[in-house]
Amino acid sequence: MLSSNRRAFLALLAVAPLAGCGFTPVYGVNGSTRSLRGRIAFRAPNTPEGFRLRTRLEERLGRVEQGDYLLTVELDIEEVAVAISSAQDINRFNLPGKATWTLTEPGVDQPLASGVAETFTAYSAFGTTVATQEAQDDARDRLAIALADLIVTHIIIASGA
Repeated sequence: MLSSNRRAFLALLAVAPLAGCGFTPVYGVNGSTRSLRGRIAFRAPNTPEGFRLRTRLEERLGRVEQGDYLLTVELDIEEVAVAISSAQDINRFNLPGKATWTLTEPGVDQPLASGVAETFTAYSAFGTTVATQEAQDDARDRLAIALADLIVTHIIIASGA
C-alpha cells in the first residue's frame, strides 16, 4: 500500500510543473490546431507518394479545394542499397526522403512558413519479385505518411499553436 501511494505521489509531482506552464493540448477539443483545420489547400507532386502525402495531410488538416492558405510540397526520395549478399544480390534498401514545403497566402509572395522534413524507411528485397515490389510500395507509402506528419508538426510549431 505504501508503494502505490509513493507512486501516485511521484506521478503527481512529475505532472505538477506542466500545470503552471500554460501547457494546452494541441489536438484537444479546444486545441489551437482547430483554427488550421479546413483552411489549407495542398499542392504535391503527381506521383503515388505525392497522392499518399496529400491524403495524409487531408486526414490531419481537413480536405479543402481552395483554402485560406496553400501548402506546396516538393518530394525527393532516393533508394539506397544497404545489404548486399555474397552472391551480389541486394537484400535491403533504405528510402531516405525529403519534403521541402512552403505555406503561403494566395496572392502574397512572402511565405508564411517553410521548411524541410526529412526521414527514412526501409524494405527487404527477399522473396519473389511480387513480394519485393509490394514491400517497396508499402515502404514508399510509409515514407509519405511520415513526411506528411512531420510537415503538420512543423506547421503547428510555426503557427504558434
